[in-house]
Amino acid sequence: MNDLALAHVRSALLMALSVLLGTGLLMTTTPGRAEPVRPGILNCGSGISAEQRRRCDEEAFKQIESGSQSTQLEGGWRLVKSKNPDGGDDAISVMHVVDSAKSDTRLAGLSLQCGKGGIEIVLIVLEPLSRSARPNVALMAGEKRAEFQASVIQGGVALLLPADASKLAASNWQTANELAVEIGTTPSAIRGAVPMAGLATALRYLSQYCYAR
Repeated sequence: MNDLALAHVRSALLMALSVLLGTGLLMTTTPGRAEPVRPGILNCGSGISAEQRRRCDEEAFKQIESGSQSTQLEGGWRLVKSKNPDGGDDAISVMHVVDSAKSDTRLAGLSLQCGKGGIEIVLIVLEPLSRSARPNVALMAGEKRAEFQASVIQGGVALLLPADASKLAASNWQTANELAVEIGTTPSAIRGAVPMAGLATALRYLSQYCYAR
């Protein structure tokens, strides 16, 4: 798969997964609770055929169009609003795909979303991880390096970072050109880079929605 096709798949999957994360179609990791997932989305990792890629794109955009609204923002960020099927608050997030030239095929991108305790930082991967894993995540913005232990959520396709990561998004990350990511998985780490230009604007849009609730 060439870089352009891979970037297209990542973009579609990141948006669709963010919709699923927000609407609850991918459940949270409450102990003992089932986590229904969408196989058509989660089987869209690396090494897929052209026909599988076409189906991935169709399924991703179907999820986006079915109950969400996406707005292009500065620097390649997207604001995604998706309706809650249970009638609660809409799910709101801003997201960016990784730089394909600098990233493993297993990493899709970064999502910042409205959570119960404020803005949450989530990394989205294309190959589900074990729900019991607590991978170490190293993030480098310019010369500032931070390490966190992430929680694997949403059927293994997302890594929720602790609240301290949100503080960095509101400060150091906004002056960096990119955020280098390294997820400590076995047998090999997942590495990538997410462009950060436009993050300040994206966060302003997101904050307006989060704090208006």
